[in-house]
Amino acid sequence: MPEPRFVHLRLHTEYSLLEGAVRLRTLPRLVADAGMPAVAVTETNNMFSALEGATGLAGAGIQPIMGCQVDLMHDPAEPGQRPRAPAPVVLLAKDEAGYGNLMKLNTCLYLARPEMAPQVTVEELAAHSGGLICLTGGPDGAIGRLVAAGQEAKAEALLGRLHGFFDDRLYVELQRHGVKAEAVVEPKLLELAYDAGVGIE
Repeated sequence: MPEPRFVHLRLHTEYSLLEGAVRLRTLPRLVADAGMPAVAVTETNNMFSALEGATGLAGAGIQPIMGCQVDLMHDPAEPGQRPRAPAPVVLLAKDEAGYGNLMKLNTCLYLARPEMAPQVTVEELAAHSGGLICLTGGPDGAIGRLVAAGQEAKAEALLGRLHGFFDDRLYVELQRHGVKAEAVVEPKLLELAYDAGVGIE
């Protein structure tokens, strides 16, 4: 049986300003040197690197996974309250329909509410969820933030909604970088995932 190999499912390049430093022209070599057979490029709120990145990776014999990290308006403020910051989720296209929905959601990011910072609503995510795999964003994602704030009922409800339209294409994302915030929320994220029958990534 071959040894399992790591595949990066949340990689930011130079097209994710202030978040990524990987240059697209060097990405295929970096991925090959790491022994990865595939990689997902998931820029924040954009797909500017999609064509160039996929072409370069495929040309080097590496499977490109088309994706995007989008900011989700997961907990809208009540009238009179300050707007709440959106939280990231990672979306990966599993087929052509999923890629089309990634593009539709990128349109929603910028055209649905031009007066606001780029973000999508849960309803928009539901409408364009076909063919997409969703990772919940780790401790800084919507579920993680609600858990960290002690709002476990809201976290459970949101996970249930996401599970309703992603089904077995939803994964509770864990991150282990040695950061305290990750260790604090991980037990509850695991509990929520097990209780809801959601996969873990």
